[in-house]
Amino acid sequence: MPIYRYTALNKKGKEEKGILDAGSAVLARKMLRAKGLFVRNLVQDQEKRERELLPFLSKLVYRVPRRDVALFARQLGTLLDAGLPLDRSLNNIIDQTENEFLKKALIATRADVVEGDSLSTALSRHPAIFPQIYSNLISVGEKTGTYEKALLRLADLEEANLNMKSKVQAALFYPIIMLALLGAIMVFLMGVVVPQIERLFDEMDMELPFITEAVLAFSNMMSSAWILVPITLMSGITIAINRYYATPEGRRRIEELLLRIPLVGGLLQKSILARFSRNLGVMLENRVPLITSLQVVSKVVNHSIFNSEIDRAIDKIKEGSRITDAFRDSVIMNQMILGMLSAGEASDNIPGMVNKIADILEEDVNSAIQKFSTLLEPMMIILMGGLIALIMMAILLPISDLQKNMQF
Repeated sequence: MPIYRYTALNKKGKEEKGILDAGSAVLARKMLRAKGLFVRNLVQDQEKRERELLPFLSKLVYRVPRRDVALFARQLGTLLDAGLPLDRSLNNIIDQTENEFLKKALIATRADVVEGDSLSTALSRHPAIFPQIYSNLISVGEKTGTYEKALLRLADLEEANLNMKSKVQAALFYPIIMLALLGAIMVFLMGVVVPQIERLFDEMDMELPFITEAVLAFSNMMSSAWILVPITLMSGITIAINRYYATPEGRRRIEELLLRIPLVGGLLQKSILARFSRNLGVMLENRVPLITSLQVVSKVVNHSIFNSEIDRAIDKIKEGSRITDAFRDSVIMNQMILGMLSAGEASDNIPGMVNKIADILEEDVNSAIQKFSTLLEPMMIILMGGLIALIMMAILLPISDLQKNMQF
């Protein structure tokens, strides 16, 4: 069913904008008039056509925050668990949804459901908003009659992923602010203070220490066309790395390099395994077959090295291997996780054990982030203080020498 954008005046003369689905423009106008709105402008929405013509817009323009998706999953699961029919539940959520792109996806989903499609099929038509894990979990829930519980588990999963992401962002927020402040101070000192001091030194025609000469040379470079050289060089290196990373071989080599970096590599490995374990545990708990779960989780993890290992593990499981044996040669998985998986297989409780692994790894990631942040803060302070002290020393040393000479 087409979706229309409208601009209308209400009974108080206040302008209102919004979207609605209707069979035609005439029907859309009638629906708006029934709400007491005087239509000023009505056009059919072009998002679907623009997505088909320019797929990259899905990520750049038509973005839906994951927090909104989590809220939708929890609201729908709660309403269905309370006994409301699916179409009414979707109607209630659509009326409360503020994000325009999510609202349009839900309108289309409701229309598909009303026409006879299952919820899992309707959601699968919007992969940019609802990944494959949604359709798989809800599909199994539809067969077992528990898809409201699957929706609540999806909401928990989204919130766990968001909490992990917010902790990483919070840990990086302080150093980013410090770097920005340091950059601003350096630009001020090099662009305003140092040139004025340089003119004073030129008038005195005095011999300057090496550190002062170096700072003055750097200040002159920043205020001249030569500054474009390092900027161009860094831009070229960044573009080259991005293009290399876009190739399968380049991505693999860069990811291997990142895993070898002290602290960073361990944190990256744990975060990959935490995401893998949490998503796999949720799918297995909702009775999604193991091979299907691994195939879906591989896309969620989105790490070329681990993706290859998961693909090899799937082939071995198809041949009859246990999941522990299938991941025995993994570079990403460590012996602790393999041991816990083996215990889960022995007790016939793989879903519960995988969720325990996820809990342990998420706690480890949280601890590692806190340690990283604790170490980074004093390092940033020392860096900022050192650079400022270096510039001030370069300025004060000649002045001190001048004062000594004047005394004699």
